[in-house]
Amino acid sequence: MKKEKVRIGTERIEFFSDAVIAIIITLMVLEIKLPKIDEDATSAQILHQLRAILPNIFAFTISFMVMGVYWANHHQFFKAIEHMDWKLLWYNLHFLFWCSLIPLSTSLLAEHYDKPVITTLYGINMLASSGAFGLMHRHVSKSGLFILHLSPKILRRIKRVNIASTILYVISIFAGFISVYIPIIIFAMVPAFYFFPQIVEVEMEETQ
Repeated sequence: MKKEKVRIGTERIEFFSDAVIAIIITLMVLEIKLPKIDEDATSAQILHQLRAILPNIFAFTISFMVMGVYWANHHQFFKAIEHMDWKLLWYNLHFLFWCSLIPLSTSLLAEHYDKPVITTLYGINMLASSGAFGLMHRHVSKSGLFILHLSPKILRRIKRVNIASTILYVISIFAGFISVYIPIIIFAMVPAFYFFPQIVEVEMEETQ
């Protein structure tokens, strides 16, 4: 008797991933500690105290952009999957594991952004999370889990963007020992590469 594989829907993994990403973002913003401002403080004194948390806000902004891009592309990614398998479940957990470390590396970057070792750790975290998402995409592509009418052009574009971000994150790991501003620029620049989920959706609809 011929055995048939049970097709697993993606709804639960999407809901779980959304919840984890929401918690990660919440933990990041909680790391921003507001200074205690006296009631009789002048405007100049208040601005001086708030200036001290600018690195925290900047680090949070970068990591928020990264998590926002991950969330948007994770959503679009699973909408492009016809069904999932058990390996995809573990690939997704692997991706979420590295994402869950981002609040820690963000806090370190905010407090010690001028230390090359810290930019290296943040770069490793970014590389690992980006690489985990890339591995998940590769598995889905090789396993034929994408919907049949998904444009091959889009798949190639996603692959190119993943390769470009990986190269930049590798550079960021070592560039901090030359200048700490190089990896920081890279960290702020890479999320811009991933703003294309709507293009995927439009081309999918056109090929239906």
